[in-house]
Amino acid sequence: MRAALLFLLTALGFGLVVTAAPLPAHACSCIDGADAERGADSIVIGTVTRVTDTKVRLAVESVERGSAVAGSELTLRSGRNESSCGYDFRTGVRYRVNSSEGRTGLCSGVRKLPAVAPTATTATTAVVAAPPAAPEPEADRWWLGLIPGAALVLLAGAGVLRWRRRTP
Repeated sequence: MRAALLFLLTALGFGLVVTAAPLPAHACSCIDGADAERGADSIVIGTVTRVTDTKVRLAVESVERGSAVAGSELTLRSGRNESSCGYDFRTGVRYRVNSSEGRTGLCSGVRKLPAVAPTATTATTAVVAAPPAAPEPEADRWWLGLIPGAALVLLAGAGVLRWRRRTP
């Protein structure tokens, strides 16, 4: 019985270690701002409309570099944790955002900007609300890695039960 229990615990530990999806590890060491700007393939000024754990969406006000279009929305990959080079964007706040390959963050040269004061022309202009955006899938599905481990544990348990029934 001891051997069966030891086998089951070993299978459980091995299954959870091998099949659990590891979270990516990042170390944040930033280059200086001038290098970050030179390396950026896109530089936009815009207001954040949505923030998730893995992405940020901006209403683009103006484009300094890149293929984004003023008046459109731009979605970039970015973590919220600054210790892993993400950036803690806030909805409704205006930023100047550098990005490379669709990713931005603390080391990309993000700058918070003052809100735009309404002018006589913007105060009288009607604002048309954009249609609600489709929800974006979240990347926090680490628990899916536990399913194969649980299946391995169940198989190991069934094997132990079968072995116990055959052994007199």
